[in-house]
Amino acid sequence: MVYFADFLIIIAFILVITDFFAMSYGVFTSAGAILFVIGTIILFYIVHNVPIFFIRIVLPTYVTLTVFVSIFAYLGYKAYKSKVKTGESLLLNQTGEVVSDVNPNKDGKILINGELWTAYSDYTILKGNKVTVVKVDGKLRLKVKPEEA
Repeated sequence: MVYFADFLIIIAFILVITDFFAMSYGVFTSAGAILFVIGTIILFYIVHNVPIFFIRIVLPTYVTLTVFVSIFAYLGYKAYKSKVKTGESLLLNQTGEVVSDVNPNKDGKILINGELWTAYSDYTILKGNKVTVVKVDGKLRLKVKPEEA
């Protein structure tokens, strides 16, 4: 039975390491954590004289595992509850700077929040001027107008 517990602990570590390289979304790590807990519980119940070095390894691992799971659960919940920070609604009425001239018959480039966007307009807007986003096109093009001073 001791070998079975050792086997579970080894498989647990292999699963955690595998999760670094596979897109399992934490499934391997969760399975590894469960196997680790089961394996150590089996060891503690079967082997009555547990070596002190084993306690020095297992106890910090439990604490570290608990801390990481708690932190990531909190961060995941926080991200889940946060507002969407991308999309059309964020870009509308934003102010940007023209990087290359925008003409009615030629697209130009504008800079908004550090991002370079393709823009078009009904007006001629020269490089360096400020513009306001009026519409987001389905092709990720922005319709802009000169900013009113």
